[in-house]
Amino acid sequence: MRALIACLMLCAAAASAFAADPEGDVALWVGCARSGETLLENRADAPMNPASTMKLVTAFAALDTLGPDYRWKSSLRSDAPLTGGVLQGDLWWVGEGDPAFDVAALDALLDGLRLRGIRAVSGELLLDRSAFARIAGADGFERDAQRVFTVAPDTHLVGHKVAWLHFYNDGAGARAALVPALPGVTLKASLSDAGETGGACGDVRRFVSITSEGDTLSVSGELPRACDGASRFVNLLSAPAFAAQAFAARWARLDGQGAAFGGERPAPAGARVLAEHLSPPLSQVLVSTNFHSNNTMARAVYLTLGRAHPHGAGKVAGAEAALRASLARHGVDTRTLVLENGAGFSRRERVSARALGQLLSAAWLAPFAPEFVASVPAAGRDGTLEKRLAAWGPRLRLKTGTLDGVSALAGYWLAPDGEPLVLVAIANGDGVSAARIDAVVDAALRQVHAAP
Repeated sequence: MRALIACLMLCAAAASAFAADPEGDVALWVGCARSGETLLENRADAPMNPASTMKLVTAFAALDTLGPDYRWKSSLRSDAPLTGGVLQGDLWWVGEGDPAFDVAALDALLDGLRLRGIRAVSGELLLDRSAFARIAGADGFERDAQRVFTVAPDTHLVGHKVAWLHFYNDGAGARAALVPALPGVTLKASLSDAGETGGACGDVRRFVSITSEGDTLSVSGELPRACDGASRFVNLLSAPAFAAQAFAARWARLDGQGAAFGGERPAPAGARVLAEHLSPPLSQVLVSTNFHSNNTMARAVYLTLGRAHPHGAGKVAGAEAALRASLARHGVDTRTLVLENGAGFSRRERVSARALGQLLSAAWLAPFAPEFVASVPAAGRDGTLEKRLAAWGPRLRLKTGTLDGVSALAGYWLAPDGEPLVLVAIANGDGVSAARIDAVVDAALRQVHAAP
């Protein structure tokens, strides 16, 4: 009874808050997680742009289809003999789209090669990119093409193909260095010493210009002494080119010889595995994905669903089919669901508040509930919710969603009596903001907290 009263108080609070905030196109669904009972709805069946709360949909389908312990494999393979430490032929790097693959993972892969006694490769390095037949798009973000959040997934994505410019001005002259070193990238630095200017450096881009064109990175400006040790990320090259150059740089650090990049080609069926690296488990990948609302990682997980579909072969259509099949198995209504890349990084993706609420209720009862709930940020503590709704603490777990004209929150509130509630609030339209959605949730929860 106390839980029901709490649910009803939440309904009243939310209704009051939204009545006081009529601007924008708002959809709301509130229910009890265990029963799925609808307690409050407002435009709950309207197709809405959910922004990054769509990542919850992909996370649900991935845990259901692949399992929490699923891991991506990256391997080095060859069908050539090994003679005197020299691989007498080509070396294939077979990627599966590991969302967490970085330079440290590449080093581990190359260490495995050296442990086999391989010091040189007489043939070429070839990338097998067959795991993903096509990359799901994200139309409408062309002006943000150089931003990290727009980086597309790839079978051979190394550290999101982000390099870091490190700046130094310690009395030995103003200078810059690129990390990781990419042998095919030319760094042109024209920096002068601005001396002691007073104050902190802050964003180094206040003092230097950073531009890239093809394989040339140009840096110019006057660097203050306060910017010694400053850094800035840069998004360079295509994913295959970045991977090949990162491989060359790290192989050279191990005094490895040969393995010049030869392009892309599927590995022979009989190629043996020489070294292999496993990603963290899916459950851990989803924590990083949802806490930090990482578009690239979510899109990689989505495409991986396509590989799991009988007719998917890593295709976007296979990913969508696998996701829809997962939701259907759990009774989630998919009639309003429109997918582009599974990350909510989209102008086209749609879902209703009711459908998202049904999914959250189904997740609470699923065998993978602990892993799913753990991937949803806790208020005032985790990721994109670290500085939002902090007064409510970890009892409130919500995935955020933000785009121009979109603000959304979706997740769980664990009432003081232990009753889990599902809350989905999505606002579409001019003038919507995170602050407005936060105020609605805050007002509702204050009423729930005061329930007898």
